[in-house]
Amino acid sequence: MSSINYSPVSRPFVVSAVILSFVGVSIGSLWMLSLLGLKVPEIHSVFSIHRVIQLEGFLTLLIMGISYMIIPRFRNSSLPSNKLATVSFLLVVISVVMESVQRVTGYDDLFYADVIRLTGVLIFAGMIFYVMRVVPKLLKEADYFFVISISMLVAVHILSMLGAPQTGSLSQIHLWLLFPILAIFGVEHKTLPSFLGFIRPRRTLTALCLAAAVASCGLGVSSVYLQIPEVAVAFDGAVILTASLFALSVYIFGGHDNSEMLKLMPGEKKARYDMIVRHTRIAFSFLVAGFSLGIASHLQNSFLFYDLAIHYVAIGFIGVTIMVFLPLMLPPIIGKTIHFLKFNKIPIVLILSALALRTIGDYVIDDSAGNPALSFFGISGIVVLAGMVCFVVMIHKAMSAIPSVDVEFKKR
Repeated sequence: MSSINYSPVSRPFVVSAVILSFVGVSIGSLWMLSLLGLKVPEIHSVFSIHRVIQLEGFLTLLIMGISYMIIPRFRNSSLPSNKLATVSFLLVVISVVMESVQRVTGYDDLFYADVIRLTGVLIFAGMIFYVMRVVPKLLKEADYFFVISISMLVAVHILSMLGAPQTGSLSQIHLWLLFPILAIFGVEHKTLPSFLGFIRPRRTLTALCLAAAVASCGLGVSSVYLQIPEVAVAFDGAVILTASLFALSVYIFGGHDNSEMLKLMPGEKKARYDMIVRHTRIAFSFLVAGFSLGIASHLQNSFLFYDLAIHYVAIGFIGVTIMVFLPLMLPPIIGKTIHFLKFNKIPIVLILSALALRTIGDYVIDDSAGNPALSFFGISGIVVLAGMVCFVVMIHKAMSAIPSVDVEFKKR
């Protein structure tokens, strides 16, 4: 393990992201209940910041913080400036607060908030690309996923400022989600070989996956500007191809013999292995399902397909994947180790139950909106909140001090 202390830089990003996730999910919960006919206080203007809090706040800050930690860590190097990282954090947080206040108060000119956020994003991208000058010794293909991911984060913010249509269309949201999706691919490409027990990802499939990812980005930008259903369908299809090639390249659904390794694996590592396999398979199933529903939404205008295409990806893929990798990445941030033998399945069961309730709720909205008797199916957001609370409590109970490394982190 590197002796470089990454935790001071990443900690405020992760803490702020977690707080914003609870705020965003709470707003989304009320919104879903209102759509199903339950009378909620007159806060409809607050619903408009759900996307801002979750995408521009939670996901952006979380991935920036994790990237500031793991990308230098993969090279046993450090960021060029921790102070600049802090500036990027403050700029993104300020921009999210500004945009949220402006949307709630009905102020339409978001130019300054956009400029502040873009500045923070550019600082982040510049420092990460600077660190990437050092080529890692192993699995360097992961860097390509990070480069495409961060480039898309910068691109969507620049395109927004240049007047890209801000329609809230499914293609626009899916295009934005390529940033966290491809960042996750980069992390998994780098880490799954050691966690799942294979030597390296399949190189040919990885190359094809990267090509499909670049094509997906191009089609995504085109679909936002052209707003032609056929282009949007091609975009979602390209992402499905990218996800499928990636899953095959890193053996997410099997295909490698690790039986001997499993026989020798101690209890703690076996518990971690089982969690990673279970959650990644669930996550990738939702990723493919989400973009498949996206295709259905472009072919048939339906709130059911539109909403599930977003939330299957955002909660089913990104949320479930965070449940896998956050415990793996927290030790260097919090200075404690996490015992996977103390984990349970309650959080993932609650998340899956929430998605099932949301599926039924969306069908009800399409079929008979406005019936308060059916508002029960709108509690999916509340169930997600319960899953998040259980996840946090579970991690807290599974923590213990790191005897030697913890001391080293605290000294620095």
